Amino acid sequence: MRQFRNPILDNIADPDVIFHDGLYYLYATSGAIGTHGYEVYSSADLVNWEKRGEILKGAWGFDSHFWAPDIKEKDGKFYMLVTASEHLGLAVSDSPLGPFEPQDGFLFDHTIDGHIFFDGDDMYIYYVSWRDGHTYGIYGCKMLPDRITPDLSTEKLLLVHEHDYERHQAGVVEAPYMLKKDGVYYLTYSACHYESPFYCVCYATSDSPLGDFVKYEGNPILVGDGKTVSGAGHHCIVFSPDKSRMIILYHTHKNPGTIHPRVLAVGGIRFEEKGGKTVLVCDRPDTDFHKYPLD
Repeated sequence: MRQFRNPILDNIADPDVIFHDGLYYLYATSGAIGTHGYEVYSSADLVNWEKRGEILKGAWGFDSHFWAPDIKEKDGKFYMLVTASEHLGLAVSDSPLGPFEPQDGFLFDHTIDGHIFFDGDDMYIYYVSWRDGHTYGIYGCKMLPDRITPDLSTEKLLLVHEHDYERHQAGVVEAPYMLKKDGVYYLTYSACHYESPFYCVCYATSDSPLGDFVKYEGNPILVGDGKTVSGAGHHCIVFSPDKSRMIILYHTHKNPGTIHPRVLAVGGIRFEEKGGKTVLVCDRPDTDFHKYPLD
């Protein structure tokens, strides 16, 4: 049995991973190249990663503070939500290796942490916004059929910070990531300031992609102890190639007690039945040895 130990990759934060044609592709906020753009890594096993080069450098007149990319493929096109200097926009490519071409004009200012979700052919985007007229929180809206233009008539505030587990060092809800199972929408997200040792992953559920969402009473579902694992959050979720297992990838602080660099970790996540409800459960974040996620 092959084993690995977290963390698995240095200078990586806010990871997003997709599976395409037999390989996993990783996009992230990168400490390795600075934050002037994005690079991509590939892997066959989610543990060993090969750097494949830059895929975007600069957009909409911005050349710094490129954070938290999110990529989805649909009908042969790869759509990437880009956060550039706290502006959110879309870039498109014909390949997971890029290059990604920014579309004309960003979507929103004072907005970060975009996430794309396809519900059948319908495209939704989720994001954190505090632009004029918007209470800070996680928003969602449906995209028009061109998959480039948001239908702002559908925009809705979905989540705000309300609980103690969302307020360590600052009241924060961010990093939305959507799952759907048996007609239920699971909006996973991160809470607390990213500098907090108790930065964590939580979720809320709804019967609609735009809510209303009810937070899980067992939140958070992934959180470090602050001593051996610190700052575990801003995640993505992927499936094994046969779709039988789910895997969560997230960042942590490399050394508890410090903020940077941040590093990539991987673990298991699954649906379980508890008390007559279907709930999301994560493996405990730790630095012990684990079985390779795809073995």
